[in-house]
Amino acid sequence: MELFIAILPVFLLLMMGGLLQRWRFPFDGFWQGVDKLVYWCLFPALLFSKTSVIDFANPMLLRYGMVLVSALAVTALVIFITARWLQVSAPTTTSMLQAAVRFNTFITLALAERLYGAEGLVLAALGAAVLIPSVNVFLVVSMVSMHGQKQQSLAKLIAKELLRNPLILAIAAGLGLNALGLTPIPIVSDMAQMLAQATLPLVLLAVGAGVRLTTVRAIGASFWLSAAGRFLVFPSVVLLVCYLLEINGLAAYVALLFGIVPTATSGYALAKQLGGDADSLAAFITLQTAMSLLTVPVSIALAHLWLG
Repeated sequence: MELFIAILPVFLLLMMGGLLQRWRFPFDGFWQGVDKLVYWCLFPALLFSKTSVIDFANPMLLRYGMVLVSALAVTALVIFITARWLQVSAPTTTSMLQAAVRFNTFITLALAERLYGAEGLVLAALGAAVLIPSVNVFLVVSMVSMHGQKQQSLAKLIAKELLRNPLILAIAAGLGLNALGLTPIPIVSDMAQMLAQATLPLVLLAVGAGVRLTTVRAIGASFWLSAAGRFLVFPSVVLLVCYLLEINGLAAYVALLFGIVPTATSGYALAKQLGGDADSLAAFITLQTAMSLLTVPVSIALAHLWLG
């Protein structure tokens, strides 16, 4: 009950965002503008603020990254093999991959801060720094390979996808300046920290406002397979590799969050751009977000019982 009460505000903000959008408050188009503000300004500031203070001397960092990349690789492999066995079309397969390996960074960081405080938020930002570039490169390569998109070279598509992503650029700037010993930067770091403090409540409202129940139509095996990859395979691999690498405590809990939150809404734009099944992915995003109301508290409670 204490755990449920701790994370309930996160989901109430999501629901509140959905209601505000439904009521068109404060006016039509407002939340689309908030989406842009969060994506291009507030969330990059948060990621820069947190990655610029990561302690690279921590010997656990490499193993922590290995946990997340291993979960990404195994989950993708399971989805791909099962989709081929079921003879799912290539566009739907890549949308299933997106639904299984992408994670909602906003919800992850909000939960990390809510449950584990400032230290949990730093670990979550580090996990995002590992996974966001890895996921984007993997998905671009997969979609270009499977859909036969030959208008541009693969290298150009990957570079374009990475260089136009403000989250990746903010992570690169934070880690790079941190590694050079140039942080904190007077005034700039203070501004980033102030913007970061405004990010998480606003972003949860915006995520809730972006859920579109009208996208949900007939769903079949492809949805349940992608949901199993997201909510079962990914977190199971995280816990297994944490056990094998002797990672426990806060780091294991935060790593687990990346496998129990719903998939990211940003996958829809990539599906449209590279020929994926965008309609199915829109339904996957909506349904996973609804499912996470149950999967998140149950998964965290089970993890606390198992890990102590």
